[in-house]
Amino acid sequence: MKLNWKAIGAAFVATTLISIICGIYLPKNVDLIGPVIGGLIAGYVVGGSYTDGLVNGGIPAGIGGIVSTVTLVLLSSSQITSLVYSTGYTGSKETLLIGLVVGSAFAGFAIFFVLGIVGSIIGVGLNKRNTNKPD
Repeated sequence: MKLNWKAIGAAFVATTLISIICGIYLPKNVDLIGPVIGGLIAGYVVGGSYTDGLVNGGIPAGIGGIVSTVTLVLLSSSQITSLVYSTGYTGSKETLLIGLVVGSAFAGFAIFFVLGIVGSIIGVGLNKRNTNKPD
């Protein structure tokens, strides 16, 4: 297993930027394309074995998921808290936000990690297909 820091950096940046921009401006769950694209980039750059693609695509996509979901929760915190308070929640705003940030960090990592792995498998497969073709 080898780490390719260029692939890891590309996967992290692609995942984070695509997820945040899509999460702000596009409809629900479109931001989930970010980890797939990030994993695909990392898997294609690494090539070689699927294990290398999984490590170089899944982990940075998962970390990008933490960053992007926490950022989206914090950017829309006023909307979330007003929605929760309208349901009868009587706790403090700080406790609510801490719970939302921690919960979204765990969920974001898990979901983005799996989607990053899917993208990296596709990327490694594309790399193998392109490198095995005769010129």
